[in-house]
Amino acid sequence: MKLQKRQARPNGEDRLAEIYKIAAQIICEKGFDATSMNDIADAVGITKAGIYHYIPGKKELLFEIMNYGMDKLDRAVIAPARAITDPEERLRSIIANHCRLLTGGSTPQGHNPVSIVNDEVAALTPAHRRKIVQRKRAYVDLVRKTLRQLKDDGKLKDVDVTVAAFSLLGMMLWLSRWFRPDGRLQRDQVVEEVTKVALGGLLRPSARFVAR
Repeated sequence: MKLQKRQARPNGEDRLAEIYKIAAQIICEKGFDATSMNDIADAVGITKAGIYHYIPGKKELLFEIMNYGMDKLDRAVIAPARAITDPEERLRSIIANHCRLLTGGSTPQGHNPVSIVNDEVAALTPAHRRKIVQRKRAYVDLVRKTLRQLKDDGKLKDVDVTVAAFSLLGMMLWLSRWFRPDGRLQRDQVVEEVTKVALGGLLRPSARFVAR
């Protein structure tokens, strides 16, 4: 798909966010190795030199896109969840907020480029890869800790906490690939349904699992 060129925005942070989102979409469609800085510059609507004014190179751009995505995850999902003491409410918050985040950035083609680009972690430099993996691990640990607390409270079904954590994350992340904002299902409906499915599969019947 050919992206339309965009007009420059006055705010530097907005401009960077625009570059990250457009670059992520191109990388999703072409793959990291096949994507050039010229491709990105042309799609954004600035010169290649203009791109290099913001980003020193393609690998650095990939790292910044991933950091941008993780920053959004921190603000929208992780920080609010850590402020919740009750593990059941925390889990509900994690699922609903992560689903909102993933569906909020989807394109008409049915994917969230910034989220999917995280699949390209192998293309990062070793130092950058360690940083991104560390940030991902912190989120996994939060989910696993929440499930372990539910297990200790007798609310979690008889499942392995680690398997449950990765299965839950996999189910949510798949939203990046199939949700279409112009499809039959509305965003809020999808968030509610995924929350019900997830909590219904994890919590014992005595626990409350109706999405709110």
